[in-house]
Amino acid sequence: MPTIAPPTPRQRRLLEALALGPVSREDADRTAPAINGPHFIGTLRRAYRLALPCERIPCTTIDGDPSWCGLYVPTAADRRSIARILSAFNTEDVA
Repeated sequence: MPTIAPPTPRQRRLLEALALGPVSREDADRTAPAINGPHFIGTLRRAYRLALPCERIPCTTIDGDPSWCGLYVPTAADRRSIARILSAFNTEDVA
């Protein structure tokens, strides 16, 4: 198995959230924290070969207009990989 780099603190927070289930685009921003959550989802996809498909779900904007929201839904394989990553780098030093 190839050596993988430990996740950055932002990546770790996102991995921990994704280990619990789907994460909305807005929740990814808050969890990271960042204003570009999709960028950090992309770093997880590339660094750890995760699929993390983004489902489009209908939503309503604050103005009452119909729209679409993104929801990152880890696949079963993603969840297994995320568990392995988190357990491999499970230290108390990571913030």
